[in-house]
Amino acid sequence: MPEVLERPTIALHGITTVAGRYVIGEQSTHPGINLFACRLRMIGSDTLRLTAPVIPQKGERVSTSFNSFGTLTGRVTRQFDDGFEISIEQTAAERERLNARIASFSEKLWTTETDRRVAQRVMPSNPRTVIARPDNWSQPCLIVDYSISGAAVSAAFQPEVGEIVTVGRVTGEVVRLFDFGFAVRFFEPQDADHLEGLLEAPDEWREVMRRTFQAV
Repeated sequence: MPEVLERPTIALHGITTVAGRYVIGEQSTHPGINLFACRLRMIGSDTLRLTAPVIPQKGERVSTSFNSFGTLTGRVTRQFDDGFEISIEQTAAERERLNARIASFSEKLWTTETDRRVAQRVMPSNPRTVIARPDNWSQPCLIVDYSISGAAVSAAFQPEVGEIVTVGRVTGEVVRLFDFGFAVRFFEPQDADHLEGLLEAPDEWREVMRRTFQAV
């Protein structure tokens, strides 16, 4: 009998700079309802993990899209307080192509120098935070990127242009909508050295959300 070769399994952990989008379910896509931005944290031959504003149920079908890895679809296998993991549905040929993309991406991480001049828009190290309205309504959201003057945000709602919201501890005005979220312009330019800390969710809110998630 011919020897059956085991398919290689590879994984890349600790990813911090790959943004993408995801769609929950198989219905038509609608921003703020089932289409959101996300941040890739781990990708392997058969699984991937995301940081995301909305966490689907276990077993729910999710389609993700990243420039470096293409469109990957699967079902939720694990939930975390800041995101979830899916098992990728793919053929053997698609799996080989994904392995090649992971290997290529990994090589670029080691060989490509970071352009320090491109620092106007920043991806936060902890992108999941809270967004609030003046009436004390609040919910989780994900910061796609930010600058001293504003932030791109994805959440489970689409506000009106002109609406006042607070991202973390910084208040501003919604100035633009796009397919997976919206742009908030801060009322005042922020100090670049302290802004990421101001955009993080308050400790008390994170603790409440952690207890809520664990109780589910």
